[in-house]
Amino acid sequence: ATAAGATPAAAARMDVDAMAGGSAPSVAEPPQQQRNACALPPSMVAIMESQVEEMRKVLMRFKVCSSPLPPEALAVNPALNEQEPIGAGIPANATLPPHADILVFGPSGSGKSSLIRTFYRALHKVQQVPADFAERIIVKDTAMNEGTLKYISATIKPAKLDHRGGVTSSAILCHDTRGHIWMDEREQKQLSVMMDGSVKDGALVQQRNYRYARLLWEFWRRDVDLFPPEILNRRGGLQTRPHAILFVFDGFMEEIPDGEEETRFYREIIQMTRSKGYMHPQVVLTRIDRVEESLAKSGPADPAEQELRLRQVLDRKIEDVVLKLEVPRTSVHFIENYHSGTGSVVEGRNVSVDFHALKILTQCCSNADAFVAASLHSMPRQAGCTMQ
Repeated sequence: ATAAGATPAAAARMDVDAMAGGSAPSVAEPPQQQRNACALPPSMVAIMESQVEEMRKVLMRFKVCSSPLPPEALAVNPALNEQEPIGAGIPANATLPPHADILVFGPSGSGKSSLIRTFYRALHKVQQVPADFAERIIVKDTAMNEGTLKYISATIKPAKLDHRGGVTSSAILCHDTRGHIWMDEREQKQLSVMMDGSVKDGALVQQRNYRYARLLWEFWRRDVDLFPPEILNRRGGLQTRPHAILFVFDGFMEEIPDGEEETRFYREIIQMTRSKGYMHPQVVLTRIDRVEESLAKSGPADPAEQELRLRQVLDRKIEDVVLKLEVPRTSVHFIENYHSGTGSVVEGRNVSVDFHALKILTQCCSNADAFVAASLHSMPRQAGCTMQ
């Protein structure tokens, strides 16, 4: 974990060193470094650029349960040399999904859609997302009650095929979801059917109607009793299920999650994800820039004291999330998203935003690999043919 009170350059250096050594720091460098990489010494910027390029190569070559691991993955994380390849032992008759699907959950207005856009921009080194991507992943002002209303997929990276149609590099997808508002059993059930891979892409996920749903409200009821049949997939399985889970919260909130009811809701959801085989859900806290701006207005003028205070605040926020949601500290990340990229002003690229976005995306792909491998290992093996 990055030490509270580290100087900006030292904090960035520790973050880069931790990435190279395979451990995940708990606190990102301060947002002024994310917005202005030039504040770092040129040597540190060069190191971060190198790490970002290595992660891009790993992700662009990523293939679900690939074996052996590509050289770039070992360069970024040498500890992987000591691990058995993730695809070892998968039954020969198993069908691998052609993509890794990351399901993004969180309260309404927490920055889920902005994070998905940030993933795309960081991976492809672009200042704007394509028009069709922007139409699917809509970013609205946080003052508005809801942005994303449907269960919408976005392709962060398309699959690559060889001349025979075989997958040489898997697609990476993110599913944006409707933000949680009521934090009740109805929203829990909505998340459950998404994790089961039962919902069609582009569907508005809600029960038939509130009164009818309440009359039927037991978790052992069939999904077709609670949801309109036109939004449900007839066939499930690894092809339609998500493979990694990502929770997004507004890091500027005083309490994360916001209050006892919301904390209980998300703690139960995380327990449900683990019961369904998602053992390492990740948590992302957005809007680190707003945290810094608030502290700058009310805190000391001395930059070193501001730096120390910011690190203490971020460290406390992460510790609170770890305790409330019962997740490992290494699963909690702070990030400043790229902004929507709409309007006349085009936001420039930033090596530090790219670094943290790609680090989170790499971790999600690793978790997707682990989920797919565990699911396939549990498949019944077909008996071999015998001669009589």
